[in-house]
Amino acid sequence: MVLNKSVGIAIIVAMKRWLLLFGLMASIAFAEEPSLRDFKRKPYLLSDTEVEKIKEEIRTRCHLPEDNEISYPWYYHYELGLAMQKRKDWQRALDSMLTSLERHERPQKFTRIYGMWFIDYFPYYNIGLAHYHLKNWKCAVQSFRLSQMLEDIPTNSLQFYRLRELDSEAEQQLHTENPLNP
Repeated sequence: MVLNKSVGIAIIVAMKRWLLLFGLMASIAFAEEPSLRDFKRKPYLLSDTEVEKIKEEIRTRCHLPEDNEISYPWYYHYELGLAMQKRKDWQRALDSMLTSLERHERPQKFTRIYGMWFIDYFPYYNIGLAHYHLKNWKCAVQSFRLSQMLEDIPTNSLQFYRLRELDSEAEQQLHTENPLNP
């Protein structure tokens, strides 16, 4: 049996990502270091009325019935997180991204979310971005590193260069605030 070289490379890359993801998830779950959820919460910025309007728009766009928000799929929470990011309500963005990650752990470019609706699903990058703006430096660094290790953002994209820049800045802030941290 002869395998096409590109198929073999794709299989190796997929296995590498799966092993990294499995290993990283296990290390996060059992590590003594703070997880992506171990941080001091900051106040919300938007009013409840503004948030309810945004939620209704996303619920309608996602064709979801009026129901308990807890039952909504991962992509609703991801879209809500992106909407909160645009409005600079970083704590709500973080909360939504973490909920999305609980329901769909695997980052992926061009992920199908509903019908013919596709998005780039980069939860670790967006969680890192929210932690960065909330000045949760350790969580930001951890999120950005996960994003890089899982290679969820193409390395030739502007978003990847922004990721590297934010990671470096968060790392510097972390060491400035805690110089004994290696």
